[in-house]
Amino acid sequence: MSLKKYVLDFYLSFYELIAHKRIQKKDISERYIHAHLVSMLTTGVLMWSYAFVACFTISNPIPGIVGIIASSIHLLSPFLYLRNNNYMFNTNVMIGAGIIHQMTFAYFTGGFDSNVLIWLGILPMLAGVMAGRKGATLWAIVTTLSIFVFMLLKLSGYKFPFMISEMGLVVAQALILFGWVFIASIVIWVHIFLVEQNASMLEAAKQRTQNLVNVLSHDISTPLSVIIVKLNQLVKSPLNEAQLSATSKALKASERVQEITDSIKELRLTEMGKKEITYSEVIIRELILELKDMFSEKLEHKNLKFHWSAGSEVYSFYSSKSLLLHQILGNLLSNAVKFSERDNEIRLRVSRVENFIQFIIEDSGLGIPSDMRETVFEANLSRSSMGTDGEIGTGFGLPIVKGCVDRLGGKISFESRTASEGPSGTRFKLLFPIS
Repeated sequence: MSLKKYVLDFYLSFYELIAHKRIQKKDISERYIHAHLVSMLTTGVLMWSYAFVACFTISNPIPGIVGIIASSIHLLSPFLYLRNNNYMFNTNVMIGAGIIHQMTFAYFTGGFDSNVLIWLGILPMLAGVMAGRKGATLWAIVTTLSIFVFMLLKLSGYKFPFMISEMGLVVAQALILFGWVFIASIVIWVHIFLVEQNASMLEAAKQRTQNLVNVLSHDISTPLSVIIVKLNQLVKSPLNEAQLSATSKALKASERVQEITDSIKELRLTEMGKKEITYSEVIIRELILELKDMFSEKLEHKNLKFHWSAGSEVYSFYSSKSLLLHQILGNLLSNAVKFSERDNEIRLRVSRVENFIQFIIEDSGLGIPSDMRETVFEANLSRSSMGTDGEIGTGFGLPIVKGCVDRLGGKISFESRTASEGPSGTRFKLLFPIS
């Protein structure tokens, strides 16, 4: 067994031991537990080294006792995840043990003149890795104040005790030098590992997307083309009025599905640099009427009124009609219908704002819950939602909308409220460059 595999197996076994409850309950991102465990393992050797140096080379027993207790708390801190999911609290326990240990050691080895104080600079970095911006900010303040107190004592003429032996001083200095080399190496190793992992995940995601495009290109498009041909033949055959109406609707729906698959293929090819988006003149009135026609049955089913308006100054602009109709406006109107109560209304307004065409789609539906608003455009956080009439949402619509808006050089924003926040509803605003 190679050393790398041995170390990785040990780490994963340790991780499973402390994280299994959190994994079962899924109440915290595993990133926080990994960050805590890696930070503890990286700094634990130094914590215990300084504890033993204090025990055997400092004449006062206090630094050694404090070092042993603090190092034990530091070592056991990851096990807090067996009892709670509060990563900020768990981080503070570990970092707090570290600063108490370092400050005590520094106090008895010269105070403000002690080289050991240099380790305080690493605490905000560790807290940031373990608990994010809040952790980094908190411990930057704490460490700054701690150093400031030592500096004031030094300036006031306070005599810090210097109780470490000559050998202890050499060992402490060696721990600083070799410790920084060790920690820097670990940080770089973890960084490279994460980059490689991320590259592998991106490649896997790219392959899954390519497989989807292949399905659309062949497994769906080919039989769909056959269906359209047969429906065209059926429309031209002798049918009564009801049969002709039903067949025509089926034909129109099939053609729209084909247009959507073509749009997705076009977008994917564009992202891969194999095809540019085809721009053409998009006449606003025709676009909206076609959009309304696409959803006429769904609007009628829930007795929803669709009001639209467009200023005379926005007759047309250049864009991709296919992406606008099916991927952007189509997805937004689909959501508005899905999450609106019966006998309500949906509004679409188009206007010119400086050098942009602005689309605003508003509804009085359920609204987007506050805990989902920051992630609605993230494709990796798809969430299934239930519409007012039992419709099932996949959560992929808005990420697709955002991707298409970006590809067209546009901008998208939204405001939303649920019933608990006042009159519920959602308002999406789209801006597209006129040229």
